[in-house]
Amino acid sequence: MNGYFRIAATKTSTNLELFAPTDGGRPVRTNDVISYLGSKAIQYDAGSLGKAIDTAATKDTSVTLCMTPVGPFSETSEISVSQNKMEVTVRLYSASVGGTNLEESDIRNDLATKGVKYGIKDDVIADIIANPRYCEDIIIAEGTAPTESKDGYVEYLFNTDRNQKPALLEDGSVDFFHLNVLQACAAGQEIARLHAAERGDNGTAVDGSMIKPRDPKTAAFRYGQNIKVSEDGLSLISEVDGNVSLVSGQVFVNSSMQFDEVGPATGNIEFDGSVVISGNIDTNFEVRVKGDVTVNGVIEGAYVEAGGNIIVVRGVNGMGKAELKAGGNIIAKYLENVNAQAGGYISSEAIMHSTVSAGGDIIVDGKKGVLSGGHATAGGHVEVKNLGSEMANDTIVEVGMSPQIKREIMELRNQAAEKQKTLDSIKPVLNSMAMKVKSGVVLTEEQKGYVGQLMRVQKTTDEELAGIIIRLNELESKFDVDTPAEVKVKGVAYPGSRVCINEVSMSVKTPTRYCKFVKIRGDVKITGYD
Repeated sequence: MNGYFRIAATKTSTNLELFAPTDGGRPVRTNDVISYLGSKAIQYDAGSLGKAIDTAATKDTSVTLCMTPVGPFSETSEISVSQNKMEVTVRLYSASVGGTNLEESDIRNDLATKGVKYGIKDDVIADIIANPRYCEDIIIAEGTAPTESKDGYVEYLFNTDRNQKPALLEDGSVDFFHLNVLQACAAGQEIARLHAAERGDNGTAVDGSMIKPRDPKTAAFRYGQNIKVSEDGLSLISEVDGNVSLVSGQVFVNSSMQFDEVGPATGNIEFDGSVVISGNIDTNFEVRVKGDVTVNGVIEGAYVEAGGNIIVVRGVNGMGKAELKAGGNIIAKYLENVNAQAGGYISSEAIMHSTVSAGGDIIVDGKKGVLSGGHATAGGHVEVKNLGSEMANDTIVEVGMSPQIKREIMELRNQAAEKQKTLDSIKPVLNSMAMKVKSGVVLTEEQKGYVGQLMRVQKTTDEELAGIIIRLNELESKFDVDTPAEVKVKGVAYPGSRVCINEVSMSVKTPTRYCKFVKIRGDVKITGYD
């Protein structure tokens, strides 16, 4: 029970009795006492009162407030209604010695005065009248909250994880034959299911008013070609055999075409769906598809662009000509002399003398697991078995900033420079004209028009430059702190390798085994491999 207090008046003085808390209750609070005494217009000495309240934290005590007798005072109650009208509390203050106690009707009348008519706890009211508890907020009425509405959602009946990576086999090689990256579907197959939103039941506030539940969010299918909606509107059905994927919340089914190889017999390939090539893609040929490209042979010095994934079972021997662009992931046995860009991750057993960039991770694992020569950039982290080579090939690895953001920053910097160049060319002309006017020269109508045109260009350019700088600062500030981006080396990091984390770099001077490169307090450091 909380500590409490009561007035005890004699013929010559007014005293305050203070009772210590029991069973872990809270001691009397100074604000409660002062508020109560103020409401009764009782004078007191603040110093004596404060000492008594401190003492009452552990034992019962009393203090003389003034030499003027007052009272007696009846037991009182304070009714409080929460702002959301879902809870009502009562706080009781003890009657003075000789004062009268409250009855149930007193509390009920107070509730009625406050407009409380719903959720009143009769048993609690009866209990506090029979067994008063003072200086404690006691809940005596509660509203009924509305039940939670359920948002609608789309259930996808296929694997939507675009970050699945190839598994390692027992011999240390990568299993490129069971990638599970492509999600096959058949004509007539249900590929997504719509769950309708459900509105919750109304609630009731303590004043009897209705409380409506929140409006649930509805969901809707978003899908591309080769898909239809069932008659009841609750299912997405594939109309063709193909590969199903989820890209930016939209479901796609890409029917696939089969080719033995891409070369003189086929010419360049351009297709809205996915392509499976049993053999090779020859040098100087192009494959452009909106779905996935799967090559069971080798890609030579060719151009391959896919809206989804690019999978090369045997690898890419680019001869300095090959270029791969994937909206999804790039998975290849090896990448040699290639320029490769992936919106997702890049996974390979070896990347040599190539320029590669990934919005996600770059994983070079397997028997060789070597990343040597060239430039690798990852928005996520880089994990390799061996970085560089004993020949000290120049190998640059950058992590922590996605290639897309880095390109945007470079473009914004170039745009800012051009805008500033324009402003720098305008300001001398305007200053010259201003000096002429100040010296008394009257400008011709043609000169006035020219000045007006320059001022409009200046205003527009200033506004555009301000927007560019705001966006540039926004992007750069995201990477102006220590970042969890890292480069992990399971085997050896060789001299000739350079690791950059958000534009802070370090070069490897001596062979270092089983290590990790991280950014700590503004510098790239080598730590132990976790």
